[in-house]
Amino acid sequence: MQSEHRKFAVLGLGNFGSSLARNLADLGSEVVAVDSDERKLDELADKVTLAVSFDVTDETLLRAHGIDNVDVAIVAMGSDFGASVLVTTILRDMGVTVHSRATTHREARILRAVGASQIYMPEKDQGERVARMLQHDNVETYVPLAGGIDFVRVKPRASMIGKCIRDLDIRRAFGVNIAYIGKLEPEEGMRTYRIPLPDDVIELGDDLFILGGRTDLERFLT
Repeated sequence: MQSEHRKFAVLGLGNFGSSLARNLADLGSEVVAVDSDERKLDELADKVTLAVSFDVTDETLLRAHGIDNVDVAIVAMGSDFGASVLVTTILRDMGVTVHSRATTHREARILRAVGASQIYMPEKDQGERVARMLQHDNVETYVPLAGGIDFVRVKPRASMIGKCIRDLDIRRAFGVNIAYIGKLEPEEGMRTYRIPLPDDVIELGDDLFILGGRTDLERFLT
């Protein structure tokens, strides 16, 4: 489900950070973009809510620029891993949900240990894909496919719980299909995945894998 006017901070405007900030803004979010490079800030100034340069390791300045009030802060600084660790820790201590960029699995483990709830590895994660995943708070995986078709893994919204797939008829309502369903088997403590049946009842904790055109998926997710 999409939350209106979500607020994000992107700290570090390399290729990944710039793409992420631009795509989040294009999707209607409020975005604070931060970097020490004035040229990068100038390129995004007319796209984002605020493009600004300041010392992101200073908690007072982070608060002064409203970073403590964002829904998610993305630490996308790739050239200084020590600073990424420090900023991730500061933001966590401020109570901010932090996502951080890593270039190796070792860096990813360290960033998770100091408080990052999500890790992005730019060689795998493109800014557009991450922006669309962030824009919808129940989307856990977002994969753009060829020809404008996208594939997402979502948790069912509250209105779907207790209803069978036949009655929901999301193909008719939204033009998208439930390609797979993941159900938790309590006795075995594991999740099983399969193509759903029309009589399958949607339960809390299910994983739904939805396939459809981008416009149709946006209508379903909103």
